[in-house]
Amino acid sequence: MNIAIIGAGFTGLSVAYRLLQSGHNVTIFEKDPQPGGLAIGYQEKGWEWTMEAFYHHWFTNDASILGLAEELNFPVIIKRPKTSSLIDGKIYQLDSPRTLLSFAKLSFSERVQMGVVLAFLRFNPFWRPLEKVSATKFLSKTVGKNAYELLWKPLLMSKFGKYTESISLAWFWARIVKRTTNLAYPKGGFLRFAQHLAKVIQKKGGSIQYNVSVENISEKNGKVSLGKQGTFNKVIVTLPSFAFLKLAPSLPSDYQKSLMQLKGLGAVVVIMRLKRPFFTDGTYWLNVCEPGAPILAVVEHTNFMDSKHYNNEHLIYLGHYLPKEHTYFSLSAEDLLKTLDPFLRRLNPEYNKSLIGLKKFSVPFAQPIIPINYSRQVPSMITPFQNVYLANIQQVYPWDRGTNYAVELGEQVAGVIMKK
Repeated sequence: MNIAIIGAGFTGLSVAYRLLQSGHNVTIFEKDPQPGGLAIGYQEKGWEWTMEAFYHHWFTNDASILGLAEELNFPVIIKRPKTSSLIDGKIYQLDSPRTLLSFAKLSFSERVQMGVVLAFLRFNPFWRPLEKVSATKFLSKTVGKNAYELLWKPLLMSKFGKYTESISLAWFWARIVKRTTNLAYPKGGFLRFAQHLAKVIQKKGGSIQYNVSVENISEKNGKVSLGKQGTFNKVIVTLPSFAFLKLAPSLPSDYQKSLMQLKGLGAVVVIMRLKRPFFTDGTYWLNVCEPGAPILAVVEHTNFMDSKHYNNEHLIYLGHYLPKEHTYFSLSAEDLLKTLDPFLRRLNPEYNKSLIGLKKFSVPFAQPIIPINYSRQVPSMITPFQNVYLANIQQVYPWDRGTNYAVELGEQVAGVIMKK
């Protein structure tokens, strides 16, 4: 069959790879000049490696994407970086049972109480009963008032804003279950890994057309028309659901309404290039657990991957998930840094003296909103168009977004098509 895939993120790349292995003809259409999707990367002059526009890493139990890397003989680096939290103006390392039990802001009994609750979630394999309860309701009643107010409430509020009260405990469960202290990273960056997979696809006879935007999807005599891009036996759409609806206005109204009910947040990131480290304690990932904080996380990438790969520069992400209407989206990198500057000076009063450069990246959709009983809303891969399939990060439930689940989803939709 002649199969088209819209999007060269890791879902599109993985489904193409598997379909080519089964003898199908595959064409990928990608609006950007390179592959990777939300893991898209870039490279400054003097850098040996590429770096992601939006911070990325893998957990060591991300079996799908690590398995794919092994299959492709692509090298992966595993390290144990330091994860910390900013609480009441002070940075605490909180990334293991040991550091949790030594957290001085809570009494010993409060630490044990929170530890028991987190252990219950981590070792509980049954997520379906949990999706009926909100994360805020469960945590506020179980981890203890101090722990909830200091840690979890500000994190959830900062991440989800007006959606906080509706977020399902199943989402929180998935975050706890998947987290590992060791993290993995593809050698050279996610862009290099995506490019490697793209080259394998092309060697197998697949076509990847970059800088091409599909503008319409319609059914035509049992096949699928993509307008100027041609007609295909089957089409796989790896775009967010709202983007799929824009391409296929003739979809049934009930189906359109069901997809329009799905909510999400965009992402805004400023990347600072510094001559010196931002954190003096080696922190890689800083969760900002402060009500009203201007950002969600400060991530010093070069406290995970060695700065020697980036011309000895120290690279810091300043990240936030926000509604696409937020003012951050319209600000330049320089103006956004001015907004964040008072907060950043609390962490490092002299960071700006070693500032080399800035970049800003943003996307209108990066984080699905997972409300109570989301299993009733998860879109099917099968769409009302007989030969059109939908595969995006709103369908990886109960898991959260990530390249591992993008690969897993791609392999699943390939399996569905190959059975037909």
